[in-house]
Amino acid sequence: MVANKNMEYPDQELFDYVMIELKKKNITPLTIGEAVYEMEHEYFPEKTVKDFGCGFYQLFKKREVLNIVATGLMLDNLATEKKLPEPMQTIIANDLGQFGIDELLAIGLANLYGSLGVTNYGYGDKMKIGYAKQLDNDGDKINTFSDDLFTALASGLVGRLGHGRPLKIATINVG
Repeated sequence: MVANKNMEYPDQELFDYVMIELKKKNITPLTIGEAVYEMEHEYFPEKTVKDFGCGFYQLFKKREVLNIVATGLMLDNLATEKKLPEPMQTIIANDLGQFGIDELLAIGLANLYGSLGVTNYGYGDKMKIGYAKQLDNDGDKINTFSDDLFTALASGLVGRLGHGRPLKIATINVG
C-alpha cells in the first residue's frame, strides 16, 4: 500500500489513546514526578514532586513521543492478551534480556530530549527508579515496554528541565 499523503495525522486520537493506556498503567504526572524528584531534587531542592510532574503533558506535544509510547503500550497489551505470534509472544511476555527493542524504543524517546534525557534514561533503567520497579515486577500484566517508557518519560522531563534554563551569556557585536 502506498502512503496516503492526503490523510491528516490522527494526533488527537493518538494522544487520547496514549493517555487512556498510560492511566491504566498508573503512569501519571504524579508517578513520573516522583521519579524525576528522585533524580533531580539535589539540583532543584525548592521543587516538589508535583512541580516535577507538572511538565508531563508537555512531553506529548511531540508526535514522535506519542508514536513511541503508543507502539510500546500496544505491544505490551497484545502480549498480555496473548495475541502476538510466536516466538515474539514468548520473548516479550518473558522480557528476555537479549531482545532489547524495548530499550531501543525508550532510548529513542529519551534522545528527543538530548544527552540529559539519554544519560538519565540509562541511570534510571539500571536503578529501576520510582514506579518503574513496580511495573517491572508486576506479575499480572506484561510491562516489557511500559517500564522502559516510564523511565524514558521521566528522563525526558529531566532533559526539558535542564535545557529549559536560559543561557547566561553576554552577546557581542561581531563585525
